[in-house]
Amino acid sequence: MKNRLSILVWLAGLGFTLSVQAQKNVRLEGNVSGLGNTMIYLKKTDNSNSRPVIVDSTRATEGRFSFSRSIPEVDFYNVVAAGLPGQVQFIWDGDLTLAGTRDAFRESEIKGSPLTDSWLKFQNEVDRPYRDKLMDLYNGRQRSGSDTAVAGQVAREEKRLKQEQIQKVAQQIRDNPNSQLSLYLLNWYWNQFPKTEARAMYDKLDASFKNHSLAKRLTNQLK
Repeated sequence: MKNRLSILVWLAGLGFTLSVQAQKNVRLEGNVSGLGNTMIYLKKTDNSNSRPVIVDSTRATEGRFSFSRSIPEVDFYNVVAAGLPGQVQFIWDGDLTLAGTRDAFRESEIKGSPLTDSWLKFQNEVDRPYRDKLMDLYNGRQRSGSDTAVAGQVAREEKRLKQEQIQKVAQQIRDNPNSQLSLYLLNWYWNQFPKTEARAMYDKLDASFKNHSLAKRLTNQLK
């Protein structure tokens, strides 16, 4: 009986240790020239309902500020400066630095995050060129007025570009099943794939991602 009690106590202690280790202690150091003593807010999206929430705040001192947290999982976060447009978005996967200027706050650079680097690379190589091409098409259609030939051409080109982009997204996910970015991409684009195809890509993702709060929501969507 005594040995059994000792084992139960040991298992309970082990469970507590594993729970604590699941938390990741991370720090963000910010230095924004010209920011002064502005209030800084740390936000993230609640993956269960897609609502942004403020999780912390601090006041910058001559443009310098920091956040230190114990996070349950790697995820997207945003830094917002009071009175300034835009936000700085990043994936918090380790100790990071944020550097920029007050006049171009939203373009501040995040360093120390491999996942954020991968996400920005995807934006620059796939997402942004697609949006820029679409904008050019829409502007051309607007300049043409009621010309139905131009409108039809724009519609066909828009469809082609969309198919081209979604193929690149699918390739990115299939080539990188061990990257958490693939989980995010599938969450953003899953409804542009046949559900069976989206489910097949999800099933091939690294098993460790299946416990993420975003994966649990995605699982329900792919049923």
